[in-house]
Amino acid sequence: MVYQSKTHCNPFKRWWILFKLERSNLKDQATELLREHITSGRIPPGSKLVEREVADSLGISRAPARDALMQLEKEGLVVSRRDARYVIQVNERDIRELYQLRLVLEKLAVRLAAENTSPSNRAALLAIVEGMEQAYLNKDNSTFTQSDVELHTLIWQQANNRHLNKTLDSMIGPIFMFVANNAEHYDWQETLDLHRELVDCINSGDADAASASMERHLANAFERSLHIVQQRHTESMK
Repeated sequence: MVYQSKTHCNPFKRWWILFKLERSNLKDQATELLREHITSGRIPPGSKLVEREVADSLGISRAPARDALMQLEKEGLVVSRRDARYVIQVNERDIRELYQLRLVLEKLAVRLAAENTSPSNRAALLAIVEGMEQAYLNKDNSTFTQSDVELHTLIWQQANNRHLNKTLDSMIGPIFMFVANNAEHYDWQETLDLHRELVDCINSGDADAASASMERHLANAFERSLHIVQQRHTESMK
């Protein structure tokens, strides 16, 4: 009698694990691509996202497309309705609640980033600010807002707190999406100056100054965003 070792690995099981990893990778790629298109405004608020159509557009099967949409729903960028999922339409309550949370988290992030400053970190932040300035001079709102996202993301990374980074990354999408879709209503010179000040504070290693600068920056962004959403609501009631 031939006994089969208990440690023998079923080749089908190995294939199944590889398939799952491949599917997970497709889901991540699809999520990243859809997130980028939503937050940049290329997929506008209120757009209907049908699972089959998303899968066909991305050239993938429906399973990773479904997983990607579910992930974006968790991040607050997509909402489910009876017939399909839709890109979120930010309202006044969203603005108030998201900025309330963002203020607490990003003040902590800039404090940690200032404490973790280094030559390479300083150079990376300055490079993005220079890119923002060039986009402003070129009147390129799309590149400007994308650089804005990249700057904040880099600050979170430099804070070197994985859980803080993950929390910010999972809740900030609707705000960046709102800004990208209403770029013409923002004062980009003022925004550029606030970001330049913020980076100077972080790069100097002054955590208190960085926290205060972030508070000024977010107060400005909140007031402008609130005005836009309130004005839009008033116009819709006419």
